Amino acid sequence: MSPVEPKGRVEYVVVRFTDGWKILCGPRRWGRFAFQVDAVEAALRLARRAIGRGLDARVLVQELWGQVTPLEVT
Repeated sequence: MSPVEPKGRVEYVVVRFTDGWKILCGPRRWGRFAFQVDAVEAALRLARRAIGRGLDARVLVQELWGQVTPLEVT
């Protein structure tokens, strides 16, 4: 089960770590991905499942210089 923020929102954040990419959601971490695209695809799948359970889910991706960009979950 994913941690849920107030108002039923859950955020999956794809971030760079020294050993590749990970997905953060509250205090939880998912995976070790060698490539950003693989982490993004996994985060989108998690978000779609959360939306299917009636939650407001979104995916954020850390860019090269550290800024975080939201992605559209479809």
